[in-house]
Amino acid sequence: MPFFEAKGIEKKYKDFTLSASFSIEEGEFLSIIGPSGSGKSTLLSLIAGIEDPDSGTITIGGKDITKERIQKRGIAMVFQDFSLFPSMNTERNIQFGMKEKDRAKRKELSDKLLEVVGLKGYGKRDVSSLSGGEAQRVALARAIAAEPRIILFDEPLSALDPPLRKHLRSIIRGIHDSLGITVIYVTHDIEEAFAVSDRILVMRDGRVITVKDAEELYRKPDSLFTAFFTGEGTALPAHLAFENMEGSIFFRPEEAEIAEDRLSPEMYPRHLVLEECKVVSADFSGPHYMLGLSYKGYPVLVEASRKPRKADVSVKIPKDSVLILP
Repeated sequence: MPFFEAKGIEKKYKDFTLSASFSIEEGEFLSIIGPSGSGKSTLLSLIAGIEDPDSGTITIGGKDITKERIQKRGIAMVFQDFSLFPSMNTERNIQFGMKEKDRAKRKELSDKLLEVVGLKGYGKRDVSSLSGGEAQRVALARAIAAEPRIILFDEPLSALDPPLRKHLRSIIRGIHDSLGITVIYVTHDIEEAFAVSDRILVMRDGRVITVKDAEELYRKPDSLFTAFFTGEGTALPAHLAFENMEGSIFFRPEEAEIAEDRLSPEMYPRHLVLEECKVVSADFSGPHYMLGLSYKGYPVLVEASRKPRKADVSVKIPKDSVLILP
C-alpha cells in the first residue's frame, strides 16, 4: 500500500474539471508540473483540505483523510508569498505550530530549525526585516516544526530571482534528504523540478498525463506534449526517416551532431542521418550554440560547440536516441 494515494479525485467547476489519481511512497519528493491552468494548485488545495473533492478518496498511511479537517490531516503547506505573521518575530513564527510543547522545548526546536535552514541567530529578527529568501526559509522551518507527515509546496520560489531560487531549491532538497520528509512540490520551473525531484507528475487540462522519474521523463517522454513541455527538441514526421512509419520521431538537441561535409547514411548504420539541412539561426548561449536548421521544410534543433561555416550541413543522431511518438 502506498504511503499517500489520491484515488479518483474529481472536482468540477463551471469551465474546468480536475480528475486525478496518483500515489507516492513515504519519504519521496514528487514534483507536479504542467501548463498554467492545468490544475496543479487546485490539486494541492484538495490534498490540503482547503477545498473538498466532489468524489474520490485521499489516504495517508492507509487512513482516509478525504473529509478530515485541515488541522487534522498531518499536512503542512508552504506558499510562494511566505505567509508569515508580521506581528511575530522569526522564532515565534516557527513556534506557531508547536502548541503542545512547553516553552523550553519550543525554543530548543526553533533554534535547531533555524540552524537547519541556514538562519542560526535569526530568532529575534522582525520578519519585516528579512529578505525574500530568508522569509521563505522561515516559512519552511515553520512547516517542518509542525511535524507533518507531508509538506506541500505551491510554487515556493517563483517570486525570487534565479540565483536565489537555485540556492533555496538546494536547501529544500537537502532538508528533505536529511529529515526524510515526504514532499509534494508544485512548480512552473521545469529545471527546478528536474533538480529536486525523485519523480515528476505532469498535468494537462486537469488530468495526470504521466508520472516518471526525472531522467526518464526527459529522455523517454511518452508523448510529444510531454517531450516539448520538458525541454527543447525536434519532431519530424516518421515517414521522412523511416519508410511507411506513422507518427513522429523526436530527439533532443544535445543528441544530434552536425557535419559540414555531406554524410552518407550507409556509412552510419547506427545513426539517423539528415542530409542537406539549411542553417536558419545560430544562437550563442555561452557553453554552446543552439542551431536552428530546416530539413525538408521542418525545423530541427541541434546543440553545437561552434557555429557552422556553411549554409548547408548534415545531421546525425544515434538511432537509440530517436523516439517514435504517436
